[in-house]
This record gives sequence, C-alpha cells and structure tokens, in this order.
Amino acid sequence: MKRNAESPRPSIALLQLVAVLVASFAFGAFGVRAAEDGIVPRLIDPGLVAAEQPARPGVIRFVTSDDFPPFNFTDGGGRLIGYNVELARTLCRQAAVACTIQVRPFEELAGALAANEADAAIAGLADTAAARETLAFTQPYLRLPARFVTRTSFAGDAIPETLSGFAVGVVTGSRYEDYLRDFFPGSRRIGFVAQEEALAALASEKVDAVFGDSLSLGFWLTGPAAKGCCRLAGAAYVETAYFPGALRIAVRREDRDLAVFLDAALVRLDQQQRLDDLYRRFFPVGIY
Repeated sequence: MKRNAESPRPSIALLQLVAVLVASFAFGAFGVRAAEDGIVPRLIDPGLVAAEQPARPGVIRFVTSDDFPPFNFTDGGGRLIGYNVELARTLCRQAAVACTIQVRPFEELAGALAANEADAAIAGLADTAAARETLAFTQPYLRLPARFVTRTSFAGDAIPETLSGFAVGVVTGSRYEDYLRDFFPGSRRIGFVAQEEALAALASEKVDAVFGDSLSLGFWLTGPAAKGCCRLAGAAYVETAYFPGALRIAVRREDRDLAVFLDAALVRLDQQQRLDDLYRRFFPVGIY
C-alpha cells in the first residue's frame, strides 16, 4: 500500500529534525506560531456530504503509524502526536464518539482494516484505483503543494518571468521537474537525485532556487543546514494534474457509511476553523 506523500521519502536525519521541531512548536517550547503564509485553502466541500447521515458509530478504532512527522510520530517521551493523531482525537470529540488510536507499521495498516482489527486508518494511505478495490476514502483534509525556495537575496517573486534564465534545482524524473518544464520553460533545470542534494546546492549558491515538496522545504528552512540562507518564495502550486496527493481517512469499502459520517465531522471542524488551528499548530512554516 502506497503512502500519499508522493515526494521522495525523507532521510532519517530529516525525519528526526522534523520530529524535534514539530514537538517543540506543538507543545510550547517556542510557543504556538501561526503559519507564515496565514492562508489555509478550503478543501472540504459541504456539498459532497450526504443529506441523510448514518447513525453515529459506538466506537471508532483508528490506526496510524509512528514514523512520519509531522503527521504521526512519537515524541521524546514516547507519546504519540502529530497532525493526523490530533485530527483523529478532535474528530472524535466533535462527533461525541469514543475512539482508540493504535500504532501499526505503515505497511500493515490496510491489512488491519481488512482483518477488522481497526475501523479507520489516518496515516496518508494513497487513494488509488487499486486501493479502492478494498477501501473507501473520505474527502481530502490536507494537500501537500509544491513551492519554490530561493536565497534571501533573490529579488522578486518566484514566477516564470523572474526565474527566466536562473538555475532551478529539482529532483530528476519527478512531477516537480515536469511542472518546471511545462510552465517555467525559461528557467535552467538542474537535476538532482534527491531533494536534499538540491537544497545543499542552493545553500552553497550553486543554484538560484529549488522547486519541490513544500513540507520538507519548510522544515529544511528551519533547520541548521539552511543557515538562514533562504526563504519560501511565491505562491503554493496545487494543480492536481501534477500534484494529486491529498491526505484522506481510509475505511473498509463496505463501511462507506463510516466515511460519510467522518466527512460530515470534517465539514463541521472546517466550519469551526478547527482544521486551521491544527494546521497552524503542526506546520510552523506554512506549506501554503
């Protein structure tokens, strides 16, 4: 089963750094800080929620993994935290449903649903045609867009006109490279095997910008490797033809009523701006 964060899997060192940073922001070492961009796009469509709601379940047994910060991971004290974890807890409180959250290896989550050992997986299972043979999914509650990072000295916005002629680092063969080729034809694309290599080239002034996964770019900016060299530049790119990845809750295919119930709960959280609050809590540098 695929994970829906479609960018290359982060290195262990990056995951450890992200975990430390997110735990610090989420639990007050630096204080709660709003996302820099301050804008969280509306993803939940109330019009897609069924008019007649199914009965409230007696209990929802969630499963997640603990190896993917800032979404689901354990902090230094062994406590399970993360955006997905707190979203599950908030959903249950809002819907007045008793819930449990179990940790399983990511590769076993779909199997736990199939074996009726869990009711819902909230860990970024990819919504694919193959997955839908056995699973049903809620509406998306978060997308991971693409962003540019430039050096702080770069003048202007990150748009095709201002980046024409400049060297932009990108992972070779990725959807980010496809997007650059199609919409930034005037830029010089410099290919790298991994995004970490592209960012190292940016820090050492070998390229002028890097285009890639906004989540890992944002956390790189707050880490020691960036050394304050750079900044997010321009708008977030969310074109689904290039960046289709979105986080959804997965349930068994035969439990579509549970997906409908969770969709309605997500709508209520969105209307109450609770999703915005969670976003700002776990993304100290705004991915949008």
